[in-house]
Amino acid sequence: MTDRLAIDGGTPVRTAPWPAWPRSGAAERRALTEVLESGRWGLGGGAVPELEARFAALHGARYAVACCNGTMALQTALVAAGVQPGDEVITSPYSFVATAHAIRSLGAVPVFVDVESGTHNLDPARIEDAITERTTAVLPVHIGGRPADMDRVNEIAARRGLRVIEDAAQAWLASWRGRPVGTLGDAGAFSFQSSKNLTAGEGGMVLTDDEALHRRAWSWHDCGRDPRGSPHDHAAAGLNLRMTEFQAALLLAGLERLPAEQAIRRQAMDALAKGLAEIDGLRTPDRDERITAHGCHIFMVRLDGSVLVANRRKDRDKGWVIAALRAEGIPAHPGYTTPLERALPVCERLCRTTIWIKHQVLLAGAAQMQDVVNAFGKVLTPQ
Repeated sequence: MTDRLAIDGGTPVRTAPWPAWPRSGAAERRALTEVLESGRWGLGGGAVPELEARFAALHGARYAVACCNGTMALQTALVAAGVQPGDEVITSPYSFVATAHAIRSLGAVPVFVDVESGTHNLDPARIEDAITERTTAVLPVHIGGRPADMDRVNEIAARRGLRVIEDAAQAWLASWRGRPVGTLGDAGAFSFQSSKNLTAGEGGMVLTDDEALHRRAWSWHDCGRDPRGSPHDHAAAGLNLRMTEFQAALLLAGLERLPAEQAIRRQAMDALAKGLAEIDGLRTPDRDERITAHGCHIFMVRLDGSVLVANRRKDRDKGWVIAALRAEGIPAHPGYTTPLERALPVCERLCRTTIWIKHQVLLAGAAQMQDVVNAFGKVLTPQ
């Protein structure tokens, strides 16, 4: 390896490919074939109920409702929690737009409060100032798979009489104080979209321990039916948000691999955090011993503006760093570049300075993270 940057014609740090995503193999083909040949591709099949039971058990939840996608899972959880038109829901501006869309789709109002610089998660210290007489829920986002500070979120919500709905779209098998996310509030919503660590192309899941909330969620996602009643009885308002048997079959196959894959990602994330912490100009995520498992969807590292100044080139901003890393063979990603709400200074700064390393890179294993560390070091060394 030479010191000359690959973006300037030098030799890249890495030319070997990174793991492809999504993965598929004999297990997926077998599962899909079984559904195809069963003749039950939707209602009446066995894959969706099996997935609900297994996903709930894996996260220590009593109930699960499988949905067509993650956005609708989040909407379903909000409906089941009693969010009504005109209600306000406090949430994070550093998230995918679906977090806000799920709230707005019900005629409710997302109220964005700023995030913590070292975690990218909702800042609990800012929640109380945002509460009004119309606030009914808090929706923390476990961004990148890192659990939010659920101790403080739940304490505030309990004291102020608010529901807590977890956006766990990126947080499969993540845990806080040994307890899986998605079960820490009133309900949690997960996504199985094509970029996710567990995927069927699309899909979502609602988890809850509350029997009444589960019944409302199930009814909303299945055309207003009562899970205990006749399929021809539509006693409540609802939509058709059901998951297909084909989606469930793919997810059941992926679920077999998920614990082992997550273990590889966690080891790689630890190696990456350790290596990148030694590089001037980078800030790695804050450590928190209460996080007993990370969802490992995204590793987020922040650029310190001082290192860019040291390069003495006005064009060397986050975009240049990402382009330079990609030239070195590292598939760095800009992440969210625009907050869901402007004028929140921490979130705006994070959007300008955060670089993502996604989960498929982590799947290469801890030893391969040295290439990522070497590339960052090479790119951020003043030229």
